[in-house]
Amino acid sequence: MASDKPEVTTVTSKGQITIPSKLRDQFGLEQGTKLMVVPTEYGLVLKKVDLPSIEEFQRRVENRTNAGETSLDEVTRLVHEARSSDE
Repeated sequence: MASDKPEVTTVTSKGQITIPSKLRDQFGLEQGTKLMVVPTEYGLVLKKVDLPSIEEFQRRVENRTNAGETSLDEVTRLVHEARSSDE
């Protein structure tokens, strides 16, 4: 579980923040990690987003294609399915 001790960071002129290294290590945040910023009534929440690799996504599409013709709607649905499975 996350530490109850709050950490403080500063927003730069470009709107960027630095996540303290202790928290980056604790949550496995590396360069290139995608984070979702969710506004709530209490403030902003950051959530790590683990998207499938390109290879995994291609495999999913190929599996669907082998089962029949894959429409653009089906590909869109697969993208949304992959994203929501990480929430």
